[in-house]
Amino acid sequence: MGGADNICSDKTGTLTKNLMTVTRIFIENKIHDLVEREIVSKSTADLFCLAIVNNSNALPKFISQPGQPFRIEQNGNKTECALLEVAYNWGYDYEKFRVKDKIKKIIPFSSEKKKMATVYQDDKGKLYVFVKGAPDFTIPVCTHFINEEGKIAKINETFSANLDNAINSFAAGTLRTLLLAYKEVKTVPQSWDEIENDLIVQGLVGIKDPLRDGIKDAVHRCHEGGVLVRMVTGDNKATAIAIAKEAGILEESWQPSDGDYTVM
Repeated sequence: MGGADNICSDKTGTLTKNLMTVTRIFIENKIHDLVEREIVSKSTADLFCLAIVNNSNALPKFISQPGQPFRIEQNGNKTECALLEVAYNWGYDYEKFRVKDKIKKIIPFSSEKKKMATVYQDDKGKLYVFVKGAPDFTIPVCTHFINEEGKIAKINETFSANLDNAINSFAAGTLRTLLLAYKEVKTVPQSWDEIENDLIVQGLVGIKDPLRDGIKDAVHRCHEGGVLVRMVTGDNKATAIAIAKEAGILEESWQPSDGDYTVM
């Protein structure tokens, strides 16, 4: 180790605390900095929360005691815990609304597809496919979105521009981005080929994962000692750049340019 001049560090849980919180949301074609139930129509909120609680395997504990501040124990995937906190605050406790008998199929997260899916059947017998994944892998298979009136509308240039703006804005603010989408189906799909078409965008969440205490100082000391620190992550490229700047891995003034392989 005494001869090391490069350190490759994982980001989540190493440079960051791995304590995820949804701090911004793009839903019904608008960006919101307050993630509250009142920002959207009831129908949108209901379906959005059903997607969150059923297309998830995490088991967080929400603890509310008289005279004590509300707190959360994040058990399982931390990104899913952050989403389940949103659903809980919007009136959907997953322990009440995640019903195993209504979940007809789970297609686990695919590192190739960068998404996962769950097929859910409601009380009226309707079948829904709920999908969540990386925006750049999920947007291309979406054709519609939930508009400002809570209605389904065909994706147009205005919505695409608004969604791109939200992705870039969230990423620049060091937020991880995750897209939620769905569609109704007649039969239970068995493969991604049956799922990856005609999806409806429900919303985009921006998830904050704060840096660990002392990380910026540690990176600075490495640089002083002639050790180059590299961050390894599967995050959106813009998000990765913003976090690397926050950690001191990249200079604040750094900008990408053609032929520059600082960020890949």
